[in-house]
Amino acid sequence: MTIQFDYTLLIQFFNILILLVLLNMFLFKPVLRAINKRETTIGSLFGRVQGVSEEAEKLEKSYEEIIKEKKKPILEGRVAALSETHATSTGIIEEARRELSNELARVKTEIEGESTRVFDLLKADVERLGAEAAEKILKRSL
Repeated sequence: MTIQFDYTLLIQFFNILILLVLLNMFLFKPVLRAINKRETTIGSLFGRVQGVSEEAEKLEKSYEEIIKEKKKPILEGRVAALSETHATSTGIIEEARRELSNELARVKTEIEGESTRVFDLLKADVERLGAEAAEKILKRSL
């Protein structure tokens, strides 16, 4: 088997070359251009996304700082109000303790006075009853 070089081989060769040139012009170059355009678009979108992401992070940080600054006076006011409330409640408790101790002293004095009065009454009753009992005993023995 030998290869013969006749005119059909040349025609096939030129057909392939023409086909490659046409494919290159109408298929490969437009497809490559579309791919390059898509890569460029995706690259620019990726860059914009990164820029927007960084900007969002900066805004979030500034927002957090602003919130901290705005919370600071509120927290300080809260602490001041709590300490004032604590001082007021301590004063009220101390006043109530003083009043309670004064009331307790007054009640003790009343109870002592009442017990002395009752003791004197009972003593008088005991003396009277003792005298009556002695009188009755003496009347019987006479």
